[in-house]
Amino acid sequence: MAIGEDAEVVVEEPDGPVSQPPGRPGTDDQGPHPSNSSGVTVVICSRDRVELLRGALLAVAGALRAQDELVVVDSASVDAGLGVVAAEAGAHVIRAAAPGLGRARNLGWRAANRPLVAFTDDDCAPAPDWAAAVEGAFAATDVGYVFGRVLAEGPGERLSTKASTAPRRIDAGADPRGLGHGANLACRRSAIESIGGFDDELGAGARFPAAEDSDATWRMSRAGWVGLFDPAPVVWHRGWRDRRDALRVMYRYGVGAGAAATKGAALGDPARLRHEVWDEGFAMAARHLRARYEFGAAAAALRGAGAVIGATRARRLHLDDTGRFVT
Repeated sequence: MAIGEDAEVVVEEPDGPVSQPPGRPGTDDQGPHPSNSSGVTVVICSRDRVELLRGALLAVAGALRAQDELVVVDSASVDAGLGVVAAEAGAHVIRAAAPGLGRARNLGWRAANRPLVAFTDDDCAPAPDWAAAVEGAFAATDVGYVFGRVLAEGPGERLSTKASTAPRRIDAGADPRGLGHGANLACRRSAIESIGGFDDELGAGARFPAAEDSDATWRMSRAGWVGLFDPAPVVWHRGWRDRRDALRVMYRYGVGAGAAATKGAALGDPARLRHEVWDEGFAMAARHLRARYEFGAAAAALRGAGAVIGATRARRLHLDDTGRFVT
């Protein structure tokens, strides 16, 4: 099983029992996990959010079928308890040597033994039929990635939602901008492998702390894969951030989106950066301000400012032949 250079692994007897590495109780970095030609590998990445992860795993347990598997990536947590909680839930646990959601998701899909990989977050709760709905969305063999609905629950600010009930198809080569959110993203393993995986420099905890999901689907589309928004797979996103935290998140969204959008100029889609800075940023802030929606205006303005910062920093980087940043 190839799980990437960023994982710290303990090599075990392939057919022997799964043991616990010293100093990291509860983790299963590499053990016997048989492959299966059907089913879904569910990947959850988490860093030092043990209680949120515990709730997500309870919900995921109700969505998994006998043919599915669960992988939890510990994204360089300080708290060893995260691995314990994941292992107690029956997950295959991998620890990343450095933080970053793009990097962690790469470790997750590379460890997958199922043809489909479904990603959700540690502050989300999938519906009981989620895994089955994900598998059903890939009936057509040219479909490489699928977004599902992300509904809000809890008292905090509404972030990362996608409540539409209208199916949508993105043909190969088209821009999947706005199709969905990475809290409910599934990929054919062969599709994500064809682009070299997520960009390690994108995603929460990385140099550019967002947009690993939209960047990966854009590159999959360019590589010839069809994308879908299918309302059948549903997860609930727990709102736990107050307004100050939500504004910080919106700025980080902008930094990641601006960095990812700089790839457009090099790869033939220069309009992506204008969209992130203007359409999703300052122009939207102006619309919210005219509607006297002050929080929305502040959030959009911070997102636009973040996009400018992210784009400026990313211009110093080069791209490899799959469209990933090279540092």
